[in-house]
Amino acid sequence: MSTKLKKIMQDDKRFLFQNYGDRQGVCFTRGEKSYLFDQDGKKYVDFLSGIAVCGLGYSFDPLKKAIRAKADSLLHSSNLYYNSDQIEAARLISDLSFSGKTLFVNSGTEANEAALKLVRKHGIRENREKYRIISFNNSFHGRTMGSMAATAQEKIHSGFGPLVPGFIYLPFNDLDAFSAEVEKNQNVAGVIMEIIQGEGGIVLADKKFVSGVFALCKKKGIITVIDEVQTGIGRTGKYFAYQHYGIAPDMITLAKGLAGGVPIGALHARDEIAATLTKGSHGCTFGGNQLASASAVAVLKELRKPSLTNNVARVSAFIFGRMNELKKKSTLIRDIRGLGLHIGIELSIPGAAIVNKALEMGLVINCTSEKVIRIMPALNIPMSAAREGIKILEKILLEEVNEK
Repeated sequence: MSTKLKKIMQDDKRFLFQNYGDRQGVCFTRGEKSYLFDQDGKKYVDFLSGIAVCGLGYSFDPLKKAIRAKADSLLHSSNLYYNSDQIEAARLISDLSFSGKTLFVNSGTEANEAALKLVRKHGIRENREKYRIISFNNSFHGRTMGSMAATAQEKIHSGFGPLVPGFIYLPFNDLDAFSAEVEKNQNVAGVIMEIIQGEGGIVLADKKFVSGVFALCKKKGIITVIDEVQTGIGRTGKYFAYQHYGIAPDMITLAKGLAGGVPIGALHARDEIAATLTKGSHGCTFGGNQLASASAVAVLKELRKPSLTNNVARVSAFIFGRMNELKKKSTLIRDIRGLGLHIGIELSIPGAAIVNKALEMGLVINCTSEKVIRIMPALNIPMSAAREGIKILEKILLEEVNEK
């Protein structure tokens, strides 16, 4: 460990909350395309992109230009005033998803919090008892009190006392359980769902389950919310993950990759539902300021280009192909799943040691749900960098097998 890193680690423990536990032993100081550089200048292939945030890598010129322009002109003016950057970002979201209105906030958690408030307000207008919201086991929707209550994981709830009431947790991909609940309970206002449960281990929703849920929701007048915080903005090979399923949600929530690294979140809803959030019923000081909105515009304009989605398809096919070949040689790999560049490799052993070994060898990956290696590189990652990263991962997994 270098003297520089040792000092950084000491200062971290001295000055910062330790809610993230022991961080991995590196401090990144610079990025270039799909590579990161640490405090000592060591180079790494980035297969995580800041947990699906830096979707266009670290040297995307239009994004840098947009950020510089706002730094030189106006970073923020507040939502008391009109904001043409915000309007343009909202127009692009409508163009890429469905006609509606957008509310900008600062994060995915905030986007989901706003969605939950809107679902409740809409339901209560019809019936004061119609405020219940269904979510699914192993989901993840955030860590504020409302979004945490929507998250159906006990480990996320633990230690925070009484949760916000009104949430119903059902098994994921179980249409019979969902049907039984909405048939007996007339006070369900909405359902919130991830098409791919990211923190839950890159678990895909079954197409029959999703279509069945949406058919029942339409019949019962239940609002549908698709949480696209991690899966949106091209991550799965389409603009949004729900577009793989042929459904029409009432709302989607966005964040992570939306502004390429600048903090932002968004709730996008159909016009008739958005109208429920009346004056004074929600607000956000920083949400959609000039810096964040202009950054989102730069990302969304790039997202429309076929060259980007083509690259996602090409690199995705390469990674899935190589990992499936490796599965034949490595008893450590149980399953490989995902869509586009939202990929999970389920192992037969805990993945933390694999992640640490990868970092030592110059590859940035992540482990979720204890045993699932998560691969989420930049959408525009060059094939050369993808090959370099996969070669490192293959070497580690084969060495682990031999050691055992």
